[in-house]
Amino acid sequence: MRMLSQGAIACVAMTLLLATAQAQQGSARLRVMTFNIEYGGTHVSFEKVVEVIRRSGADIVGIQEAEGNLERLASELGWHFDLQNYAISRFPLLNPGAAQGRYVLVEVQPGKVVALLNVHLPSDPYGPDLVRDGASPDEVLALERSLRTPKIRPYLDAAKELVTLEIPVFLTGDFNTPAHTDWSKDAVGTRPFLRYPIAWPVTLAASKAGLHDAWRVTHTDPLVHPGLTWWAARPPRSIYSFDENDAQDRIDFIWYGGPVEVLGSGLIGEVGTPDAVITVEPWPSDHRAVIADFNVEAADTPPLLAMDRRVVTRGDNATVMYRNVAPARLQVRQDGAGKSTRFTVNERIAGDGAAGIDARLLSPGHYRVRLQQAANKELTTEFWVLEQGAKPWVGLVHDSKGGEDLLVSWRDAPGLRNDYLAIVREGTKATYDGPGTWIYVNAMPAGSLRIGKDNVAGEWPLAPGRYVVRLMKDDGIEVLAESAPFDIV
Repeated sequence: MRMLSQGAIACVAMTLLLATAQAQQGSARLRVMTFNIEYGGTHVSFEKVVEVIRRSGADIVGIQEAEGNLERLASELGWHFDLQNYAISRFPLLNPGAAQGRYVLVEVQPGKVVALLNVHLPSDPYGPDLVRDGASPDEVLALERSLRTPKIRPYLDAAKELVTLEIPVFLTGDFNTPAHTDWSKDAVGTRPFLRYPIAWPVTLAASKAGLHDAWRVTHTDPLVHPGLTWWAARPPRSIYSFDENDAQDRIDFIWYGGPVEVLGSGLIGEVGTPDAVITVEPWPSDHRAVIADFNVEAADTPPLLAMDRRVVTRGDNATVMYRNVAPARLQVRQDGAGKSTRFTVNERIAGDGAAGIDARLLSPGHYRVRLQQAANKELTTEFWVLEQGAKPWVGLVHDSKGGEDLLVSWRDAPGLRNDYLAIVREGTKATYDGPGTWIYVNAMPAGSLRIGKDNVAGEWPLAPGRYVVRLMKDDGIEVLAESAPFDIV
């Protein structure tokens, strides 16, 4: 095989990365991007994060580690955003109730959509670190199958269903695991700590689900084009840096399925990045970004309801968007209310459109939007109303022995994708790097969770001592609320 220089590689890649979205009669050319912006994108330069996306020419971007800054990022770009899926796009985004938070539909032209699924799989323990530290292949596979594979399964199931409906599908994300195609027998010894071949289960599962790895389809030889995305040589930060003990690997992906043809792919990173088609200095993240160009046959928009926001402050307006609906009455009902709150738009609605909901008329709480269709088919979506000025609250029901489950309730959270509960020793500083025991609240502004060995991440059971529960914002270190202290005895 003829070897190409880095300049020639970049030239070929840029030739393949063609013009951005052009849609005609259902056909579209799209540029898709995945980008972990690292801790909200503010620790090096948020402006550089914006520059990276602008210069990428992307139409649709799956963001990881937004940490409350997704809306700010979309605003800087003048784009649409979805807080449940961490998606931004120059095209309108629709988050139907049927998606259950696993995907968002992108309206690439009126009446035509593609689907984006975006994931950020658990980072620790990290499989290549186990390899570096002497673990056997069986030990590494056991970790991946127990930690990351269950997290990707719901997204793969949703992707398969969308492909069955002939909807173009893109799965972006920081998988925090390498590709099974990259750790082959031929690759052993070509990079630090690549000590033996391993069929990494997450990417193998994506392949078995019928999806295709855009990078590896367009760059077939992993020895010539490894496509390493983590770590990137961004300016050193006090929280952590990288050295020869941290092996680089390809852990950021764009997968695709359905009526889609990939045209080319490339990396965006710091100056000197192999396979880079665009470079930015200073590079603002510990991950490089991946872009890929596609021809797609966009699908007809299915009948759906979607809210413009899942969480609304009382006094603001909410908008419910509807597509391809048969004539029917639109209703809003509050969960758990003694009397149902109803909202009707001209008695009946049909086709495509949007209806405003005046949240001043609604008391705080959880609401379901319903549209009854023919043959007892119902379209639904949901939203929450928070009181103006409401402060988040979290509380524990009772003290506990060390091995017992904890029942924790919270309310008035922002409902961001990665809000979580952390159980920490009383007096722990708010700026700690990460909690020892934690659990996501599933983007719910209010609710209760029974926390125990079957669902908690980190240390369990808790050692005897005095603890608090903290409601934390969006995978970050901002404390939204703290419970009264409680004892583990």
